[in-house]
Amino acid sequence: MTPLRIAMVFALGAIPPLVLAQENPAATVAREHYEIPAAPLNTMLLNIARQSGRVISFEPTLVAPYQGRAVRGNMTAEQAIAACLQGTELVLDVTANGTLTVTSAPAVLNVAPTNITATDAQLPSIAVNGSALSDDQLYYNPSNSSSVSRTDTPLKQTAQSVDVLSAKLLKDRQATNLSDALKSSPGVQQTVSNRGGAQYKIRGFLVEKTSTNGMPNAGVNGSSIQGIERVEVIKGPDSIMSGSSTPGGTINIIRKAPVKYDVRTLSLEVADYGELKQGLDLGGALNEDRSLSYRLNLSNMKSDNASPDFDGKRDVFVAPALTWEGEHTRLTFGAEYGKQRQAAPYSTMALNGKIQKLPTYRVFRKDDGFRSENKTGYYEFSQDLIDDWTFNSKATYVDNTDTLRLWQLNAFNQDGSVVFASPFSAVNNSKSWSLQNDIRGKFKTGFITHKVLVGVDYQHILTVQNDRDVPGERGSYPQVNIYDTDSLDLLPKVGGATYRSSDRRTQQRGLILQDQMDVGDRTHVLLAAKKAKWISDGTVYSSDGTASQSPPDVAEKWVPNVGISYDVSPQMTVYANVIHGFNGSSGYDTTTFQLLPPLTSESKEVGAKFSFLDDALTLTTAYFELQQDNVPLTDPITRRNIGIQSQESKGYDFTLTGELVPGWNIAAGYTHVKYVVPKLAKGDTSEFSSQPGDTATLWTSYELQEGRYKGFGAGLGMVAFSNAIGGIGSDSYEIPGGASTDLSVFYHAKEYSLTLGVKNVFDRTLYYGSGTSAFIPLREERNARLTFVYNF
Repeated sequence: MTPLRIAMVFALGAIPPLVLAQENPAATVAREHYEIPAAPLNTMLLNIARQSGRVISFEPTLVAPYQGRAVRGNMTAEQAIAACLQGTELVLDVTANGTLTVTSAPAVLNVAPTNITATDAQLPSIAVNGSALSDDQLYYNPSNSSSVSRTDTPLKQTAQSVDVLSAKLLKDRQATNLSDALKSSPGVQQTVSNRGGAQYKIRGFLVEKTSTNGMPNAGVNGSSIQGIERVEVIKGPDSIMSGSSTPGGTINIIRKAPVKYDVRTLSLEVADYGELKQGLDLGGALNEDRSLSYRLNLSNMKSDNASPDFDGKRDVFVAPALTWEGEHTRLTFGAEYGKQRQAAPYSTMALNGKIQKLPTYRVFRKDDGFRSENKTGYYEFSQDLIDDWTFNSKATYVDNTDTLRLWQLNAFNQDGSVVFASPFSAVNNSKSWSLQNDIRGKFKTGFITHKVLVGVDYQHILTVQNDRDVPGERGSYPQVNIYDTDSLDLLPKVGGATYRSSDRRTQQRGLILQDQMDVGDRTHVLLAAKKAKWISDGTVYSSDGTASQSPPDVAEKWVPNVGISYDVSPQMTVYANVIHGFNGSSGYDTTTFQLLPPLTSESKEVGAKFSFLDDALTLTTAYFELQQDNVPLTDPITRRNIGIQSQESKGYDFTLTGELVPGWNIAAGYTHVKYVVPKLAKGDTSEFSSQPGDTATLWTSYELQEGRYKGFGAGLGMVAFSNAIGGIGSDSYEIPGGASTDLSVFYHAKEYSLTLGVKNVFDRTLYYGSGTSAFIPLREERNARLTFVYNF
């Protein structure tokens, strides 16, 4: 039996005695079902006191400014009060004799009051405060985000479509990496390059950089899933807040941060191919007044093999962070270290316009793959200046090295023998420094409330690449046949890089001016502009040692954004925006020998946001039109730049997230995109050609709320997409649409949880998009994962 099957037998066989051995809740702590409607906080606290029979002590003037939302679910009085304190500056203290007192606290959770629905499995039966429980841990639809404007703003008032993938959603879906997490965002298209890296497109346009805690990364990368609290997909250009951006949008990763109250979580996962992963999440206060707190995340993953029969994978991750918080000052220092080994992509190829079915979908040597090492250091600082004014500073340093070694099969005979293949070996190192400084303030002019921000940004990236060039390695390999998987291992083992091939320096600088205005109680306006400057230069080296240095490329532009939202009712908000993007270009027109102009983009979007069931369920709908100009136009034969073109996409999407009834959660979405390329060279294709026009995602789970089997539940997920066209010109082929279905069963107790999930349960053969017939990546095959989480 495999390790996964053995673990399933012992784990599932242990559930019944564990359930029977659970203490009678009534014998340890009183839990009741609360149905408290939205009201002022003092009214809600009085209602909890009446229902629970407990005495709750608080100063009426202290709680008077706060308005709560509805509270529903099975919980203790302490948990119900903690739910009421979400998003406030208040804390619940519980003395040894059980006295409940609500007092002020220096810690402020940047989460607006939200609807609370909870069960024993979701809330621990300990004394907690407003910062111990976050929207991300409890709901599929967190209420706030700071990614769009850098100020904590309710998503309902944000005049832009933002998908927030909360910690609870990621946990329920058993997400193992960023790509797994993004399955729940319908506007994000994914594929895998033939050199192993994940690629993401939003509304048709490539995401060139992700960001972490609002700081731009050097590329499409981020923390291990062990260190991620939530993932945010910001749709539309994000050049103002996150540096250069393509029209589709960007992906922002939120790290797990230090907490003032104890977090102690141990996780263990086993999966197919002998995969075993251990994780540890620790956090809490380090002194009595809780001014010093920490977070430590560790994980280690190892697998014997990788799909379909590659050599195994490795992943190590360490992330410590420390926060000091005074009365007017907050400072966080953190670091991350990650080291991974990945196998080459699970893939096939096309002949005569048809995707080929292979004995095993491996078109590389068994030991082909990629290694990466990432070192990150960062700080975040905030200082109160005077009433409602703060100075904020962030900085991040990242040193990342990627090592790639694999064969590229470029041409085949009809019988599958290899006409031409070449080894690819490269070592890419990037070092990036990012800095954000701003001053934020709040004031009123008549009936208008202003939240202003003035800031400067800076990012510096140095990239060095080393390649391999050994005469005689490229050529024909007739003894190798794609229909004979074992023959692929007859290819010589790929050696290391032999020469330095290029280095490049890129700088981005920006001056940001922003004004968020609340006009009365219902109208919210965002005006923002950035003076952006992009500088790039570099040197290209030949294997014989000669070098060619490119002249500096400098581009500068004002980038304006405007958005407005209007609260039609407490349950409905309509919005519109016009957002611009800007990105420098390092390409040359080979016909004129001139630098290509900077890429510019514009996004127009109108939409509506709805809340139902006392904010337990939210719906966002949007119609968008995107255009990017000055996109390089390439010759279909030489693949050299011969000019520029414009590209457009337009369409609509919706996302539905939240809780339908207590215990029944849902995250669903649909995106329809129509792609337009006004100018295209004959026989060429655009980046749109291999993308489906329709995508849909669904994840829903239900957990029993009452009775002996309370805590048991099941989940159902799906990712569906329409067909597309891959390849180039006469070498094109159809990429069929399809759907992948995921299932899970779980048990959630107060101190532990157990989840068994199966992805692609019907084992359908599904493909990602590709621009070439020589490499077509496949989506994941059927695989099972068992996850055990223990809170101690």
